[in-house]
Order: sequence, then C-alpha cells, then structure tokens
Amino acid sequence: MGKLRDKDLTMAAARRGQIVQRVLVDGWTVRQTASVFEINERCVARWVAAYRRRGMASLRCDDTASERLWRRLILFTRRCLPQGFVSMRELVKRPQPAPCVVLRRDHDDAVSR
Repeated sequence: MGKLRDKDLTMAAARRGQIVQRVLVDGWTVRQTASVFEINERCVARWVAAYRRRGMASLRCDDTASERLWRRLILFTRRCLPQGFVSMRELVKRPQPAPCVVLRRDHDDAVSR
C-alpha cells in the first residue's frame, strides 16, 4: 500500500486528467480505471469528484489533508511574522537621535557682518 500511495501523490496532472477522462468521457467505472492504471480506487473517485467541483484546476495538485495542513501553517506563519517583528522592534527600540544643532563660535557673528 505504501508504494501505491507514493505513486498516487507523485502522478502528473496530465496523467490525472487522462484518468478522469476515462471515467467521465469514456464511461469507465472507477474500479476499471483504478485497475488499469494500477492506483487506489479512492484516489480515482476523489479526483473525479474534485474535477466535477473545481474543473481543470483540481488536476494541478493533489490536496491531501497533510498538504493542506502544511499550507495553512505556512500562511499563518507568514501573516504572524511581520506582527512579531513590529512588537520586537518596540521592545528593542533605540532612542531617536537628537536633532542636529549648529554650534556657533563667538566670532562667527563678526564674520557674517
């Protein structure tokens, strides 16, 4: 079962499209299609259902639950990082530099006249 599972996840989108086409256009059953292509019946049924829901876009990637979890975790982390850096900047905030002051010498008034 492990080899079948790995094979299902790494299958190209064009190949998944052919499998879905056999079921929807050519009228093959899910069982026939799975046995001919040597993959799990549940994967074929899932791909056909996804194709009916989302069309061609569903063929691009196989959204398994673990992939969706990682994708959500990465998106959450990306959203939280800037907020975390802002709060860290506030903690380690350096004082603003003093404004520049022009120092004058005593005889500068006499020179400018």
